[in-house]
Amino acid sequence: MAIILAISLSGLTGCDITSLLTTGVQYSNPSWAPPYSPGARYYYLPDIETYYDLSNQDFVYLDNGQWLFSSTLPSFYSGYDLYNGFVVTLDYNIFQPWMHHQTYISHYPRYYYRNTYRDQDMSTIRGFNENERKPIYWRQEDRNRINDLRKNDNPGKRQEIIRPPQKPNYDSKNIGQPVKVKPNMRENKRGNKKNDHQN
Repeated sequence: MAIILAISLSGLTGCDITSLLTTGVQYSNPSWAPPYSPGARYYYLPDIETYYDLSNQDFVYLDNGQWLFSSTLPSFYSGYDLYNGFVVTLDYNIFQPWMHHQTYISHYPRYYYRNTYRDQDMSTIRGFNENERKPIYWRQEDRNRINDLRKNDNPGKRQEIIRPPQKPNYDSKNIGQPVKVKPNMRENKRGNKKNDHQN
């Protein structure tokens, strides 16, 4: 009966059946994160190219050619402000997004939002939600809550849980191959000094 209802609702609303069925899964949201989007399992922090897995409550980051898992950010990101960092809530259907890292860094390069939302007040934007396909805006109550939590909470004090490192998955044929130099990438050897000076 539940499946028939889901299929019926999918036909009426045009939403994805998988998304509809998976939105019932809820994870514990960390104190630094934006408001939780029901069903979401992963966040992506584009400025430090790091993922957060809500299911395991750990950060996933690339170090020395391997994906490492830690309940705290590594020391080389110690200056990063989790409470004010831009956060992408990833699609409900993705599993282990770090295994598709090239896709995520091409869609969400570091500080991309500064250009994407340059016509808006950046202080009002907290992140982006792939499931709703729209920005996540700060609410004043969230700002107040975050400020209170920052005074009392240190994400670095949680107990460290060690998970084995995971090698990245390079599935593109172009990884590690020479770049094909196209004509517009070559030096202009026709001696056109005017163009050379303009470039």
